[in-house]
Amino acid sequence: MSKSATTTVENAFDAFSGTANETVKKSYEKSMEMMGEFGELQKQNLDAMAESTRAATKGMETISSHAAAYSREAFEKGVEAARSVTSAQSVQEAMELQTGYTKSAFEAYLEEMNTLTGMFASMVREASAPLNSQAGKFATLMQKTA
Repeated sequence: MSKSATTTVENAFDAFSGTANETVKKSYEKSMEMMGEFGELQKQNLDAMAESTRAATKGMETISSHAAAYSREAFEKGVEAARSVTSAQSVQEAMELQTGYTKSAFEAYLEEMNTLTGMFASMVREASAPLNSQAGKFATLMQKTA
């Protein structure tokens, strides 16, 4: 092989080697940067999970407390209605009292279910907010890697 051919091959190899080294270096740096971002995202995910769990726990405590208060009140009204029915002067009066109680108890139950549904929906929104935020960050990070 002539000296000029050898020089041409050496120059081509040096150019390729330099380009390859630069490409590998840039890829490595970008990979390390992405690993750091993924690590930070994981930390934020754990924080979001903790925040979500706190919101869900608080919401369930509120819902449970509200449901217990409703149950207590409904029981007391039921006992009161039973006393009224048993002290009725006639069967007709007892039936009217029972019908009135049944109607009011059913209406109160429907109202309570609507209230609890609203409370539950609010709790789910609050508990899912931190997780939704993290999902958006993850999607942004994945787009960045593409």
